[in-house]
Amino acid sequence: MTFGARLKSARNSKRFTQHQVADTLGLNFTTISKYENDKSQPDNEILQKMAVLYDVSIDWLLTGEAGGLSGTGGRAKMYFDGEVEDLTKEEAEHLRDSLEMFRLLKEKRAKYDSDSNSDK
Repeated sequence: MTFGARLKSARNSKRFTQHQVADTLGLNFTTISKYENDKSQPDNEILQKMAVLYDVSIDWLLTGEAGGLSGTGGRAKMYFDGEVEDLTKEEAEHLRDSLEMFRLLKEKRAKYDSDSNSDK
């Protein structure tokens, strides 16, 4: 399945129209059509918003794999205050998506700060 086919499948599973998705994301519906037909790719910000809107992981949208957990025996682990906690697939995907969003925002803040300092 292609990236566009996964987008369309996720949209259809939520019973959204391309117009509804476009309005929610502040895009033109033809842009959504281009994404779903593999004619164009969304930027990182739109990709994250689509993952949240469709309630899927970014990994699944990009690769078709569910969070990349296949090499961990089906269970993800998190170390918190020296203790190991098993995570459900859903929890691991949420944490991974949140971490990716945090890193992107941090990168944008650093760029903004850099641009602001160069203006002085």
